[in-house]
Amino acid sequence: METQELKQAIERIEHATDDAKRALQSGNVPQALRQQVEDFHQQASQAKKSGASDEALLRDTVLKLEQAADKAKAACQQAGGDVSADLKQAVERAHDEASKVKKQIRAGSAA
Repeated sequence: METQELKQAIERIEHATDDAKRALQSGNVPQALRQQVEDFHQQASQAKKSGASDEALLRDTVLKLEQAADKAKAACQQAGGDVSADLKQAVERAHDEASKVKKQIRAGSAA
């Protein structure tokens, strides 16, 4: 992936985390899940705002975002029935977006 594609991917991840953060407002959310989603959102927002143009740095940022996405998804799964369908879907979508970009990066570096 090229620099511009990586920046666009980070922006998509950040938008997905916006949705997940908004979904936290619906109902009583376990603190561990709230913290993981907020951490993920904060990392994505900072990545978008950084304006980095170094491709290696952007790739590293995406990999870190994917790790944060894994933690948010795991916290969502641990919360089980205590989580609204909207929140589950938002966390899944953000995780899927980060995972998709990570796979694209890995496929590109293997080529």
